[in-house]
Amino acid sequence: MKNFLSKHWLEILVLTCSVLVLLSLSVYHRICDPTLGRDSVHYIRIIQTWHDTGSIEGVLKAQPNFWFPPLSLFLGKLLVDCGIPAESAAVGMNMVFACFLPLIIFGIANEVTENRKIALCSAVLLAFNPVVIDLAVEAQRDMPYLLFCGLLLFFTSCAIRRNRWYYWLAAGGCFSVSFLIRYETLEMIPVFGLYFLILLIIRKNERLKQVLHCGIFSITLCAVLFLLLSVSGTTEYVKKQYQTYYEDKYELLQDKTGVFQ
Repeated sequence: MKNFLSKHWLEILVLTCSVLVLLSLSVYHRICDPTLGRDSVHYIRIIQTWHDTGSIEGVLKAQPNFWFPPLSLFLGKLLVDCGIPAESAAVGMNMVFACFLPLIIFGIANEVTENRKIALCSAVLLAFNPVVIDLAVEAQRDMPYLLFCGLLLFFTSCAIRRNRWYYWLAAGGCFSVSFLIRYETLEMIPVFGLYFLILLIIRKNERLKQVLHCGIFSITLCAVLFLLLSVSGTTEYVKKQYQTYYEDKYELLQDKTGVFQ
């Protein structure tokens, strides 16, 4: 432990300061401008309704136009169940999530560039990013999505570089969480599919290993997704909304294609 601290003390110091700076700026911004955006107020209302009714069906009755992926709102609902006011739960959760972003950005940059100076600069720059600070004091889905999508990219980068199965395990779990925060995450599936296909072609001696890694990623994704849907009681809701979302995308694609015919 002493050897680790003596070797990486500067990195630990910079990352700790980055986290504290981001937290301080977020708290300062919240104190100076406590006004929430329209979407944030809408999300808080949904969280409170979910808490009051106890189920997603109650939310749908009160908010017939509700269509958002449920996980970030469910996390807020759990905090409200613990006695925290809905606004404090939603905003506080986002502020806590924001504190992890410099660490995640450092990890991604370090894996991609293999240069710790660039990675540290990335973490510092993110801590002062005004967009991140603005999102941290709102009650929207963007901050949870950035957190878990960032973790997905980090573990994927580690898996590609180090070729270890447990990184694919972690990536599959983060993929499921990210998908239940924003449906757009599913559009990354072709990227992963293309990656494994290319590896199967160019690394003939490691085909069994790549198939194993793909299987671990897919099984973990499905298992964590099923677990989260079961715990939150939103299985049927997500099925319906997922189908509607991509049917709308397909119709939009058809309309745009028809313009050029």
